[in-house]
Amino acid sequence: MSLCCCMNEKDIKMHKKKIKEQKNLNIQAYFTLVLVSMLYGGNIISARVISSQIPTVSLSFIRGLLGLIIVVPFAWRQVLDTGKPSSRELFNFALLGFLGMSLPYTLLVWGMKYSTAANASIILATGPAITITLLAIGWRVKPSSRQVLGIIVSFLGLLLVFTRGSLNYLLSLNVNAGDFILLINITSSSLFNILGQGVMKKFSPLVTAAYSLIFGTLILIPYAGWELNTVSWHLSWMNWLVVFYMGFMVTGNAFLLNLRGVNQIGSGKAAIFINLTPVFGILFGVVLLNESLYLYHWIGIILVLTGIFLSLSEKRQRKNSSTENSYRAS
Repeated sequence: MSLCCCMNEKDIKMHKKKIKEQKNLNIQAYFTLVLVSMLYGGNIISARVISSQIPTVSLSFIRGLLGLIIVVPFAWRQVLDTGKPSSRELFNFALLGFLGMSLPYTLLVWGMKYSTAANASIILATGPAITITLLAIGWRVKPSSRQVLGIIVSFLGLLLVFTRGSLNYLLSLNVNAGDFILLINITSSSLFNILGQGVMKKFSPLVTAAYSLIFGTLILIPYAGWELNTVSWHLSWMNWLVVFYMGFMVTGNAFLLNLRGVNQIGSGKAAIFINLTPVFGILFGVVLLNESLYLYHWIGIILVLTGIFLSLSEKRQRKNSSTENSYRAS
């Protein structure tokens, strides 16, 4: 009997230790994804500034090269230790490169040329909803009621900000081609996070980021080469600083950190942090462009933060936890 009690106490202690370690990993992931959102917030502003100054695909290609300068030196040892990927694994990396870098980087800048700031912001805010919908349809991962409620509350907060608290402003918005381009962009990014989560069951986030960026950049070479030789363009040194930010900080750092966060808490939970991106964009506008904050901004930001808190909070492990743990989507 005493031996059984000792075993039970040991199991309880081990269980508590695992729970504590998982909580610490979750907190690390939350801080990582907040940083990613901040970097992407600057990326949205950068895309609006630079979109008309440089050919779209060429910009994505240059960003890819700059990102590789950051990622490859850190990933090189792990890449060698991992060994040569199989043909199927190389295909998966190429698909991730296309969905996570080639397609969304190009479509973001392209869409910004034709969409309004309000329309673009509203569409990008649908990212969490698109992610959990794709998970539910393609991977049969059912979101919790709190997760759904949190996404709705967060989206309503952003909607309040983007429409300036005016129903008439919302009704006056017109849908254009740029909006559909941005919708494809956010869907592509959502698929990248979901599929990347599966790839990272075997490969580390660093190795996954390196291979994905290599393939994503290679895919752009033919069209980017044509653009660079046929389209006339010129960047001032200030615009080059913007490009370096988009390349080194976003493609090099945010790309990797996003994969690390997804690997730690899953694509479903990680998706809600997308809604912090426009919040940081607003704050950058206040600091860098001397823009003003109004009451609807504060209310909207509070709703976004409340939605994120609701989405991340769980009372009990749900019945379909075995499915989620196997894919780590929640």
